[in-house]
Amino acid sequence: MKAIHWLLIVVLLVPLAFASCTGSKETAPASDQYVVKGKVIAVDPNKLAVKLDHEEIPGLMKAMEMEYSVENAKVLEGISAGDQVQGHLKVDAGNYIVTDLEKR
Repeated sequence: MKAIHWLLIVVLLVPLAFASCTGSKETAPASDQYVVKGKVIAVDPNKLAVKLDHEEIPGLMKAMEMEYSVENAKVLEGISAGDQVQGHLKVDAGNYIVTDLEKR
């Protein structure tokens, strides 16, 4: 009878022990995407940044003038100061990154 108890304990505890040893994969929260609309104030391709005077971004921030990093140089192609644009802004771990822009 004691052997059955020990077997039962081993059968129940060993999988729990292995599950805890594999480490828990904490998934990072998915980045949030927002639509951004506004006027380009400046473009800095060397810094991979664009300064926008943008409308309110619902759920994120009020209308303001702000410089944003861009995901890559391609985002800035064909964009220049004075252009009215629309695009997407990714917020990831407190970083604001424009992922795409197009003239409106």
